[in-house]
Amino acid sequence: MRVLIVEDEEAIQGILASFLKRYGQERSVEISVKAMFDPVQALFELTSSGDSYDLILLDVRLPKLTGDEIYNSLIQVAPDVLDRVLFVTGYRQDVEDRFPGLNLHILDKPFRYQQLIESIDKVNLSLKISSAKSQ
Repeated sequence: MRVLIVEDEEAIQGILASFLKRYGQERSVEISVKAMFDPVQALFELTSSGDSYDLILLDVRLPKLTGDEIYNSLIQVAPDVLDRVLFVTGYRQDVEDRFPGLNLHILDKPFRYQQLIESIDKVNLSLKISSAKSQ
């Protein structure tokens, strides 16, 4: 499982990476994590090779470019990766207000390991359903 973390706080990046490593060990899944601090570089990464990631953990409040702005750009440029995005935020309402009516994956900060796992499972289930519908 390839994961991209877009988060400007080093401590949160570290927690997410540790939790993902534990998740991989518990599920016997190989996890490859790429973490990015810069949202502009992350947007470039997502628009050029976002489909190579199975999961995208996206903070909302980022410097220069917010997570919801990144998501909005993906709607236009790379809609096939939208189901892989899990917003990781302390500002759920910001995301829900920006994208009313969309079925978004949101993990509220602060979070515990079990909450992250449940969120990842929901993203994976959503991807399986989308894949089945497209076949």
